[in-house]
Amino acid sequence: MMNQKQMDGKAYKEHIHEVSRSWVRYTFPFVLLFVLLLSLFTACGEPQQNLAGTATQNPPIPQITQDTHGIVDTTGTVPQSFLTQLRARSDEVQANGFQIAVVFFNNLASDPHQFATDVFNKNGIGFKDKNNGVLFVLYLQKPGKDGHAPWLTYITGGGISGSLPDTMMDDYAQTTFVPARAQGHWQEGLLSFYDKVYAAERDPNIAREWQSQQHPQTPTETSPSNNTDSYKVVGTLILLSLAVVLWLLISGIVASRRHEKFFYTAFRLLGRFLFMLMVLNRGSRGGIGSGKRGGSGMWGGGGSSPSSGGDV
Repeated sequence: MMNQKQMDGKAYKEHIHEVSRSWVRYTFPFVLLFVLLLSLFTACGEPQQNLAGTATQNPPIPQITQDTHGIVDTTGTVPQSFLTQLRARSDEVQANGFQIAVVFFNNLASDPHQFATDVFNKNGIGFKDKNNGVLFVLYLQKPGKDGHAPWLTYITGGGISGSLPDTMMDDYAQTTFVPARAQGHWQEGLLSFYDKVYAAERDPNIAREWQSQQHPQTPTETSPSNNTDSYKVVGTLILLSLAVVLWLLISGIVASRRHEKFFYTAFRLLGRFLFMLMVLNRGSRGGIGSGKRGGSGMWGGGGSSPSSGGDV
């Protein structure tokens, strides 16, 4: 015969065991729902990408910081000696109140000019009060319009169009970068193009003199339509539909086990899931904000571009 103390101990162990089983039974579906939905929402975002891009996949937009001196090579193939020359030029440009950034990719799947514009605007190249930034984007494995690689896209800030009109920029590119590229010396051509652009930035009279020579105005090229956004919308709708079906299925299982009304269980699970997402979102925002406040921060000062510039 067990005494009272042994009986109490046994009852306590059975109670703990029952609580554990209940926790697993009722909590596991919710945890499963959270993990699966989180995976689906993550899949809605950018897929894992080649940092330098390919002909079938856009590269992610890099962050241009003070540590990079406005020069970013995502490919890891550009000679360090050349990058050193560009960074020295970039430091001088910034010291004189301008910003000229250079970013290197391998290739991309979408329109190169629009993508370069996105790089410009996301990084805010140029100072906000003057909007006087310039960006050169080179796609090293993409042939240019004359069949020679790399493709070069140049973007100018909205506030510097008077000093760097698109027609003059195109003339500069055609007389410096393009012939040097055709001879296999695109690096020298880029430096020459860079120097001419910087000189025109500092002296607006250069543009006025150039325009006084009555150079013909070439029509601005329009970027071809990009279906990437449409594909993302369709993919997102499909994933959200799957998430809803999964939510209803798990809600039905939990409701039947707990003998609850289906809609009560469904909305209770949804409320918990949204609460967890809100907590995670607040935490991620706090982490991002603290990262921007520390260290080098953004290199750009808040400039933007309406997609001015050109491609060669």
